[in-house]
Amino acid sequence: MGRWLICCIALGLGLGCVERAPELSPADRERLREHVSTDAPSPEHALEVTLDNGVELVGYDVSAESVRPGQAFTVTWYWHATQNLDDGWRLFTHVADSTGESRFNQDGEGVVREIYQPGRWQAGQYIKDEQEVTLPDDWADTEAVFFLGLWNGPHRLAVRTGPHDDENRVRALEVSVTPGPSAALRVRPTENGAAPAPSIVRPPPLTRAALSTTAQNLTIDGDVSEFSAAARPTRAFVNTMNGTPSELSATAWTLWDSENLYVAWRIEDDFVSNEHDGRDAHLWEHDAFEIMVDPTGDGRNYFEMQISPTAQLFDTRYDTRRQPQPFGHVDWNPNVEVAVNVDGTANDAGEDVGWSGEIAIPWSSFGEGIAMPERGDTWRVNFYVMDQRPGDAAQRSAGWSATHEGDFHVPARFGRVVFDAPAPEVAEAEPIDTNPSTPRLVPTSVNLNPAVAAAIRQEIEQGRGMPGGGGQPRPRR
Repeated sequence: MGRWLICCIALGLGLGCVERAPELSPADRERLREHVSTDAPSPEHALEVTLDNGVELVGYDVSAESVRPGQAFTVTWYWHATQNLDDGWRLFTHVADSTGESRFNQDGEGVVREIYQPGRWQAGQYIKDEQEVTLPDDWADTEAVFFLGLWNGPHRLAVRTGPHDDENRVRALEVSVTPGPSAALRVRPTENGAAPAPSIVRPPPLTRAALSTTAQNLTIDGDVSEFSAAARPTRAFVNTMNGTPSELSATAWTLWDSENLYVAWRIEDDFVSNEHDGRDAHLWEHDAFEIMVDPTGDGRNYFEMQISPTAQLFDTRYDTRRQPQPFGHVDWNPNVEVAVNVDGTANDAGEDVGWSGEIAIPWSSFGEGIAMPERGDTWRVNFYVMDQRPGDAAQRSAGWSATHEGDFHVPARFGRVVFDAPAPEVAEAEPIDTNPSTPRLVPTSVNLNPAVAAAIRQEIEQGRGMPGGGGQPRPRR
């Protein structure tokens, strides 16, 4: 396996080769001693997988080729960094059944995932990424498939060579499984692994964007009261992995007119923070609201916009799912109008209540070939919330429509926005007369078809009452 040690430690230079992680404690450095090396490993199972940004998956070891649900086993992945990566890149591991459906993830399992993610790796290093895995007791498939890759917020590194799917996930390992007696239960663990929770798979939700007759007079100022009065709210946001209720409370509204698509949102949050600054900064690393729009509904030429609590904007366009890498066409910079309102103060230690925002997106922003919708048209749209808690390494997130994957880029699971007419005004009800002497039946004029009116008149003149004879109503067909 070569010498698995942190380079430079032997020379007494501390963690010099990972100087981008000065916050690591001596105890953390000791934990990493057996996981980082400059010597090439010799894994039992070699792979030839290359990803963008100079990342290679060179192979793996597995402690058992066949397992049972509830039985722990160890998989060790061997990575090679041929160049330094930008901060923020992290590893993911999805464990799927034989159909490719992800059942749970092991993204944070192991020393490397905890304290030495790819954003810290240095060119020339080999990383020994050891993970302990236990399939849930309800595992019903005869196979467990491991998909790996690198992600940064809503983005993934593209896989260039080696077995992979069209979602930039390396298909790295298949393990034979003997299903246990509880396989029929088919439940999934919650994100923190504390307790199993059933996955709730619903059709993508639908909302109606009212045609605003006053939209040109809307003030884009972060105060969503105009939207909440004129538009229908979305249903509550959910856990994007399994569709269960989310602890994040968020609501969105949509309006439209001949010029723009309008979106407003409100997020309850007692710690509002995002210090990123500048167009197309990596807003997803902290608090942000995200909008994805697929006008044609075919998963091609779709758009992503993120807004931070300080009104910074990230926007990009994709040809197909996550392509081009790493972040799409970031030169797509629509002339939008955006404003936010923080109930509290962003980026301080004080307690907040939440934040809201509004955006006006011109139809012309979506480019040639995409016309503004007509009444009754449907576009695929999804909304997401990202929230960073103080002191927490992991982010919280929620979405309007669950993707049932560890990925926001699933256009087929985007919600539906139907472009509707203005909601009809409800006439004011007449006051009810409670005087018992007032007749309860009030004559009402009715316009009948002339032929029907003539038949009724003939029946009456012949003394037979209503059509059907004997004054009895006709049976219902």
